[in-house]
Amino acid sequence: MNLKTQVFLVLFLTTLSFLVFSFFQPPSSYQELRRAILVKETVKDFKIFQTYNGEPYFTKPPLYTWIASVWSKPFSSNPDNLIFGLRCFSVVCYIILFLLFIKFFNKDWQSAFFSLIMLLANLRFLSFFNRVDIEPLFVLFSFLMFYFSYFYLFVAPKRIYQYLFYVFLTAGVLTRGPLNFFYLPGLLVYGLLTKDKKVFKLLLNPLGWLILLIPSLGWYSYGYVAFGKEIFKEFLDTDVKTRLLDRARDPWYYYFKHFLLNFWFCFIFLFYLIWKQKAYHKEKAKEIWYKLIQNKEVFFLSTVAIIPVFLLSFTGKKFDKYLLWVYPFWAIIFSKIFVENFSMSFLLGLKKFLLGLVLINLIFLGTIAFYNSNQISYQLHVIKKEIIQGRLAFWQKENPVIIFYASGPVKVLTREEDLLNFLNQGYNIISEEKIPQGKLKKNFVDPYKHTVWYVFSQN
Repeated sequence: MNLKTQVFLVLFLTTLSFLVFSFFQPPSSYQELRRAILVKETVKDFKIFQTYNGEPYFTKPPLYTWIASVWSKPFSSNPDNLIFGLRCFSVVCYIILFLLFIKFFNKDWQSAFFSLIMLLANLRFLSFFNRVDIEPLFVLFSFLMFYFSYFYLFVAPKRIYQYLFYVFLTAGVLTRGPLNFFYLPGLLVYGLLTKDKKVFKLLLNPLGWLILLIPSLGWYSYGYVAFGKEIFKEFLDTDVKTRLLDRARDPWYYYFKHFLLNFWFCFIFLFYLIWKQKAYHKEKAKEIWYKLIQNKEVFFLSTVAIIPVFLLSFTGKKFDKYLLWVYPFWAIIFSKIFVENFSMSFLLGLKKFLLGLVLINLIFLGTIAFYNSNQISYQLHVIKKEIIQGRLAFWQKENPVIIFYASGPVKVLTREEDLLNFLNQGYNIISEEKIPQGKLKKNFVDPYKHTVWYVFSQN
């Protein structure tokens, strides 16, 4: 079997496995439910702005919700079908990413194969293959941003590549926020060290910056004009103050630790290569550094892969999923290093080892999907059958499970006079605490937080 066939066979079997997981797998977390609620409400009643439980939502930009809503429309007949549709959407994002990998390597099937299985062997990266989350789309847009900057610098300096770079930089910003801005310092460092003028033409393109700024600033200006500055409170408090500037920082090495753990198999073979070539010797290290500087392509890949991890280490609250968009760059680097420096017989053994890791990952994730299906599906069935009925309202705190499976938004009550009024109107009040004003009707266990919620009515 030739390498081309092996590449597509691995992709096909991985995709098929995750589609099977997706068909049986219920929402696995509050995070998935919240993302699905945004899509559900947009599919039902499309608006320019997102809504969560009927309220405008500006914590994250809207591009994922818009695209996923168009994709998920055929799956929107009921919430369970919608979850399946959103999982398929994530799978499609990853498949497009992997096809771009093949295009990037320009029929170098050896390098393409190793880069792909390195990502599939990375359990953290693979775990987002079918997750209901913005990450698969953001990783795809970030890779397209990288893809067109690479083509502009190393294939042909065409203007269309410049503008497509800014288009997908903008798409990433409108999907997750400015996280992929951390790519730009890597480009700048590469340009300064190599004195490559094309880098500065790329970064100082006025029309490109207009492509970025007009839709990005337009979105936030629209939110400010339509809803006032309070609409950005959660974004400023959570995404900016806590995650970027919070004094109670996670350790600076947090991202390096997770990066090493998630690519542990690559670093083992990299350290073996360093030992084999005696690269730890001063003179040998200088020789390797000189070769790296001379090979502008590998040096470019190194800067755009390392600099974002380094800069993100200075942020406050850290989440290792913020590194996922950088992982494809590292997979390309490792693939090039191993293919160029190891013998064919060694690469054959490495290929078998990595394929074994991919299989172990699929078994592990499949086991989790099966466990969640058995444990969570029954509890969700009880909630859908016994709790989601009649007119509903929350007391003090919302529950994403109820919001997702309810037919429409569920009002959150915070004042006692409103509580009494809604009870008198025949509403069922869902609360995480017992309230004296109503009669306890039912209770249920939250399948994700494992806390007890109560349902009260007037009678």
